[in-house]
Amino acid sequence: MATQERYPNRWVQLILGILCMAIIANLQYGWTLFVAPIQDKFHWARTAVQLSFTIFIFFETWLVPVEGWLVDKFGPRPVIAGGSILGALGWVIHGVADSLTVLYIGSIIAGMGAGAVYGTSVGNALKWFPDKRGLAAGATAAGFGGGAAITVVPVAAWIAKNGYQSAFIWFGI
Repeated sequence: MATQERYPNRWVQLILGILCMAIIANLQYGWTLFVAPIQDKFHWARTAVQLSFTIFIFFETWLVPVEGWLVDKFGPRPVIAGGSILGALGWVIHGVADSLTVLYIGSIIAGMGAGAVYGTSVGNALKWFPDKRGLAAGATAAGFGGGAAITVVPVAAWIAKNGYQSAFIWFGI
């Protein structure tokens, strides 16, 4: 059976995976825009604020095997949906955080969400394109970087105009 016949909507799925990656990109790439405003508001040490990013990256990457198991058990839709909700919730928590503990909790939740979306999107791209694995993985990963490229200016402008807390909440939702 030809690959196209086995996966008739694979191009649609690839585009959706790229969009999912673009949407979660600023959870990682936009973080630096928030550090100085958080410091200015709470006078926390830069290392304490940046620890939040380290926590985010840890939970984004190290839980992907668990999230992959969830995809195998329940399918990609609930994992992407759950990851999206967790990512949004993490950003909203960052927007209301008034202590480092709450900021760190937001990073744990956002990291789990981003990892679920990232791992599922890349894994499914590889599954749907056994004949073009490099193209599919590359295009999906490019969605992550591309999402940051097209949203970093609006995020920065929002922070400048409305404050970092509003940006976390608005872009999280």
